[in-house]
Amino acid sequence: MHTARRTLVGAVLTVLGILGSVLVAPSPAQAYGTLTVKYAVVDTGNCARLRGSLPVTKVSGGCMLYDSFDDTYFETDDGGIAVKIELYDSYGMVAKVEFHPSGEKLWVYDTRNDGDTVYVFINYSLNGATYGPFNAEGTDDVLDYDVFDFDWIEDKPFGVQVTDSASVYDPIFSERGRS
Repeated sequence: MHTARRTLVGAVLTVLGILGSVLVAPSPAQAYGTLTVKYAVVDTGNCARLRGSLPVTKVSGGCMLYDSFDDTYFETDDGGIAVKIELYDSYGMVAKVEFHPSGEKLWVYDTRNDGDTVYVFINYSLNGATYGPFNAEGTDDVLDYDVFDFDWIEDKPFGVQVTDSASVYDPIFSERGRS
């Protein structure tokens, strides 16, 4: 009788432990927890940093923003306002997002092979539409990225919103630029 009771109690405790870990474990969209955001809004006509804290260096033909993966180069584009966003957890960079006004290209990077990603929405002011979600398709590589090409009219404002899920209602950060 004692062996059967111990087996039953052990089984119940095992099931409760599994249920508890499922209920407590973060879902993929919330796996990052709290993220630190570093960003820069850059006038690509003169490489002036308009907002944010990421350093901008003027180089031949454009603006350079260095990072631990592949750096960011914004081509000179008079009237263009570029946006770069880097997201970090306590272990390092997990993602970065770049909007390049020269050619109206959105770059979305997943910089950690952890089963999670960020999602980006673009609000284009000319027609008031929200586009997205855009994300980097995950692979087994440490660094994944996808580039999205827009055919927008030059010198129009837009907004970039980064979220932790494919919903606009789970925001991490947002910023404005100009194509």
